[in-house]
Amino acid sequence: MLRSSSIAGYTALLAAPAALYLLAFFYAPLAYLAVYSGEEGFLGPYLEVLTRPHYYVVIANSAAVAAATALAVMLLALVPSYYIALEAGGRERIVLLALFVSPFIVDVLLRTLSIKLVLTLVGVKPGWTATFIGLVYENLPLGILFAFAGVSGVSRSLVEAARTLGAGRLEVYRSVVAPLALPWLAAGFVVVFLISFTDYVVPSLLGGTTGFTVGSLIYHLILSGDRWDLGSAVTLMVTLLSAAAAYLVFRQAYRVL
Repeated sequence: MLRSSSIAGYTALLAAPAALYLLAFFYAPLAYLAVYSGEEGFLGPYLEVLTRPHYYVVIANSAAVAAATALAVMLLALVPSYYIALEAGGRERIVLLALFVSPFIVDVLLRTLSIKLVLTLVGVKPGWTATFIGLVYENLPLGILFAFAGVSGVSRSLVEAARTLGAGRLEVYRSVVAPLALPWLAAGFVVVFLISFTDYVVPSLLGGTTGFTVGSLIYHLILSGDRWDLGSAVTLMVTLLSAAAAYLVFRQAYRVL
């Protein structure tokens, strides 16, 4: 049998590539941004972001539309994920999963332009509503995958037992499926929130003059406005806010369990 020290060594070896990748492409750039934001005074850019209403209003609006998007995506993902995981047969399940995941094959720019055309035809003007619809449209397949992963882990015997005791489908989902799938639902909520919070393509094409989000703000500060210090400060603040939001969601999800 393998000793615990050998198992720990193998585990560390397997985790090393992922750890090095995160260190090189996530933590190192964040450290660079932290240094860059303090070139003209460490607290200056952060105080400017906090004292100018324009910046924190953009951050608050982006967080609000991202939270609404994540909630809508996961709610819309409940029914199809339940059917695919617990009702559909083997071949039908594969076909349905392929249909729901296939939008990822198309480039995000083309998908956004297509939903923009549809919204224009039905009379939805560029703004926060169009941005919200576009973000839900972009992230729904991802939410379905997360919800499916959680629901598929629920034993069918538990579902059948609940039905035998007289519970309807809604009661089965509320009392049996949802609590057991909650970690995956929470993970899907967090991932969709983080993607929507800093999305640049969808707000740029659907937001018009009112749907100005964090992604657009950072782009204009760094690439258009030549304010690298301020753009770096906004990036770091948004990263910390996102990490705090993810921690709170996961903590609440596991506390419920």
